[in-house]
Amino acid sequence: MPFDKVSKSTKEINQLITPDYGNHDYLIKLINKISKLSPDTKAVFCKWVKYGFMEGVQAEISPMGTVIITDWSSEIDPMIHDLINNKVATLNNDGFVEIPQMMALADQINLDLACDFDDGHLIIDEEVIYPSPMIMRLPHSKEVIEEPYDDLTRLLASNMKKLDYYLNGKIMHVGINVKSLGIMNTIVFKNPIDVLIITNNKYLIAHKVLDPSKTVHRGLSALESYLMDGMDYAILIHRYTYYEAHVETFNKIMSRPYIRDSGFAVVPNELDYIIFFKWPRYNTIMSKSQSVVSRRSLISGIVNFMLNAR
Repeated sequence: MPFDKVSKSTKEINQLITPDYGNHDYLIKLINKISKLSPDTKAVFCKWVKYGFMEGVQAEISPMGTVIITDWSSEIDPMIHDLINNKVATLNNDGFVEIPQMMALADQINLDLACDFDDGHLIIDEEVIYPSPMIMRLPHSKEVIEEPYDDLTRLLASNMKKLDYYLNGKIMHVGINVKSLGIMNTIVFKNPIDVLIITNNKYLIAHKVLDPSKTVHRGLSALESYLMDGMDYAILIHRYTYYEAHVETFNKIMSRPYIRDSGFAVVPNELDYIIFFKWPRYNTIMSKSQSVVSRRSLISGIVNFMLNAR
């Protein structure tokens, strides 16, 4: 159903499109545009934005959350045209549908002002969702990926260091197997963080890297631990196995409210891209638990010291 398309280079796909989200007038206009969508479009679009996934499309995603839809099912076609007609999405020069920083909107605007979240269109109990893969290209690596799975953590961290931005911030630090932070007033984490990214706006993004073929565990307890430890974002990373297995893991995350903010992605053998099934949402536990807020405050002091000392 897409418009005329041509192939895009990795550089073009990862191009950062950054409207001024700090501009109050822009945000008000965006809220108004979303509000004018048809009820059916708004219900689906708002659910995708709120929870960080998509259905029935083929899509690329930039490290900053800009979504480029390259193909879609006939059921999604009216929605795509509605998004374009109301200028929530744009048609770029290559015939792709582009939604600037779509996956960041939930952290940038009050969705309650634009979406009708009380109309029964949220996640339904026992609902099985089939998420669409969102491909995030990584900078080309010269390393040959023929090493044991245990090295995936190092390879993932190495490749992500080459990104300039990730989840709305400039990457300032990438840590591997982080068990604690600080020297004097040390914060010890319940679960070691396989890959920890710290951005210039002080976001802490924790990744759990897991091989589903070597363990019965899915990594869900680690996600909960990361969020309870005060991480801003938590993301589960698996080696790609097969779609049905990833659908099951995705739905287990969605069915557990305490880890629903987590992201979920898989990586192929050639680590030149990451397949996101669920983009992470900001940790809402921090708005509900004073102990988590206090722990995050202590971590903030350590992180500020670390970044200022660089």
